[in-house]
Amino acid sequence: MNKLILLSIIMLMPLCLAQDISVEKLLAYNKWSSQHQRVYLNEHEKLFRQMVFFENLQKIQEHNNNPNNTYSVHLNQFSDMTKEEFAEKILMKSDFVDHLMKGISQEATHNDTNNNETQLSSNSLTLADSIDWRTKGAVTSVKNQGGCGSCWSFSAAAVMESFNFIQNKALVDFSEQQLVDCVIPANGYNSYGCNGGWPVQCLDYASKVGITTLDKYPYVAVQNNCNVTGTNNGFKPKSWIQIPNTSNDLKSALNFSPVSVLVDASTWGNYYSGIYNGCDQLHISLNHAVLAVGYDQQGNWIIKNSWSTYWGENGYMRLAPNNTCGILSYNLQVTA
Repeated sequence: MNKLILLSIIMLMPLCLAQDISVEKLLAYNKWSSQHQRVYLNEHEKLFRQMVFFENLQKIQEHNNNPNNTYSVHLNQFSDMTKEEFAEKILMKSDFVDHLMKGISQEATHNDTNNNETQLSSNSLTLADSIDWRTKGAVTSVKNQGGCGSCWSFSAAAVMESFNFIQNKALVDFSEQQLVDCVIPANGYNSYGCNGGWPVQCLDYASKVGITTLDKYPYVAVQNNCNVTGTNNGFKPKSWIQIPNTSNDLKSALNFSPVSVLVDASTWGNYYSGIYNGCDQLHISLNHAVLAVGYDQQGNWIIKNSWSTYWGENGYMRLAPNNTCGILSYNLQVTA
């Protein structure tokens, strides 16, 4: 058994014995575990998972009973994970992201003549009061990355899908699995499949090789050998830019198209609905890549995630204005 689980069981045992587990909690656990088809290695792990679930359930109930909170939380596929496991299994390692950011600063902007014109026209836009690219048909369905830290490939595929729609009027699902398998050190990229990676490297790869469709190269949530040859495999982005770190710049970019954004999602696990403002703004660690698809009249960012439609607002989140969860830190937009 995983050493982390074993150690956690030992530490939690006194709490388990002392805790008053109500019939309601047991019923909630049984319903949840049946719904999510949970199968555990043995009774020890099952007991540990139950205790983690009960603790998470308690926090969810306390949060939702506080009328001052602007968002609600709910049971979902992560409800038997500790905060540490959630970070380990679902998010990218923040030190890994920090290392990548230092190493690829030169890749962030890929300029050509078209790109420079796009930047100028984007910056001179009159900003809409609100914008939501879903209403324009420019956003594909919400996906599920599963237990693989491949958010970077979903964010990159999504930003290319939306630009392809805006440019070519065709909404096509692109292959995240191709990016997971092929944007790798052996091909010259510092991205590592389920351990984390970088959306800008996906754009660079796709500009040279092309990105194929999801139905031709389906997602399997593990890294396999790259199954693509040649340099004519579908959509090729020609240019992209890094968005400056201000709310107005991100809004300006969103008036042109959806944007790939990096965030700190450490505390997002149980989000269900409402305006999320639950990040520790003093300790932001970028560890997740998503797609910003717009903003509302109050300035809340509209985020497409890759944790299935069961999470959040049918797979989406509304994030409080300004730099909530570090959303203004490192953002990319395809421009041609």
